[in-house]
Amino acid sequence: MTGSAELQGLRVLVVEDEFLIAMDIEAMLRELACEVVGPIGDLASALRAAQAETPDLALLDVNLGGEPVTTVAEALVARAVPIVFCTGYQVENWCNRYPAAPTLMKPFQLADLRAALERALASGAAAANPRVPSPAWGRARRAGRRPKG
Repeated sequence: MTGSAELQGLRVLVVEDEFLIAMDIEAMLRELACEVVGPIGDLASALRAAQAETPDLALLDVNLGGEPVTTVAEALVARAVPIVFCTGYQVENWCNRYPAAPTLMKPFQLADLRAALERALASGAAAANPRVPSPAWGRARRAGRRPKG
């Protein structure tokens, strides 16, 4: 297993509309010892998951069936969930809208995914809001205990 201790056990929401890419991402996340939520391939289902699920991180394809994933990203950011975008397109304007969110260019490798997830944890929602609980807090909450510190 090649997962870092920081990523181990984190719930990662995967929003990707290309089946084979979604399966590759799922396999990479499992190799990093993450728990996969999804993958979800359409905008309406992704928005419902962004509002109802409790992910520690989210990996979002920028374009779902020709529609931008903006509403999903906004819902997650509002809930202080760090996000990572993945795309096959150049999206400079998109990056400016979510400066704390790393962007992975498809195709990407396991090391690229690991680095992007770690960057998102380090600089994502917690940087924008210092009151945001850490991923360890989320794991402890789901396990039914209060973390120390």
